[in-house]
Amino acid sequence: MSVDSHINIAVSFVAGLLSFLSPCVLAIAPAYVSYIAGTKALEGNRRDTLLHVLLFVLGFAGVFVLMGIGASFMGGLFFQYRTWFNRVAGFIIVLFGLQVMGILKLRFLYGEKRPQFRVQLGTLRSLVLGISFGLGWTPCVGPVLGSILLYVSALGRAWEGGMLLAFYALGLALPFLLLGAGWGWAVGLLSRLKRRARAVELVSGILLISLGLVLLFGKMSALLGLLGSFNPEAFLVK
Repeated sequence: MSVDSHINIAVSFVAGLLSFLSPCVLAIAPAYVSYIAGTKALEGNRRDTLLHVLLFVLGFAGVFVLMGIGASFMGGLFFQYRTWFNRVAGFIIVLFGLQVMGILKLRFLYGEKRPQFRVQLGTLRSLVLGISFGLGWTPCVGPVLGSILLYVSALGRAWEGGMLLAFYALGLALPFLLLGAGWGWAVGLLSRLKRRARAVELVSGILLISLGLVLLFGKMSALLGLLGSFNPEAFLVK
């Protein structure tokens, strides 16, 4: 696997983690887990809680992987226009980054479109809720998820798009699983992380703007060269 593939995987995973750490998701995550698992599960068998949360994350992970494959396939259709396609995608990602940082207010990203499932499915209800969460274009994950989808569409390789969105889903899923595994201490940790909400927004915005600029100016090779020449030992105190 090439160096740029490793970087893409790391960026996708961090993007998923930052999506969870966004103020929006942090605020609703405990309530989501409580609703998914049910009060009785939270107060009783921890295994039941983990089962419900696992089904939930599998639901949205499957949706994201399919989105990644679809986005890459669509990007491949524009292969002959790759340069201009990448520039447009990069420009939109930069806008998403400015949105996350609060510099821009793109109204269409504040809408929420989530399918409603009213059928009683028992334990599978958590899986359906995960699919619903994945399909819902919300202010919580919209800008970051949209940026990752645009980025993988510029790569134009369906298998890689699915893989990168799987790592994005993993970054978003791990905190949910930890929350289900350690309800008490995890809630306390989330409350402390909320105080760093602005820092998370800034880091997320910078990450997206960097991705956008790489596509906009076609500087992936320059970015890889910069990372390859980075020497962490230079920052160590001798």
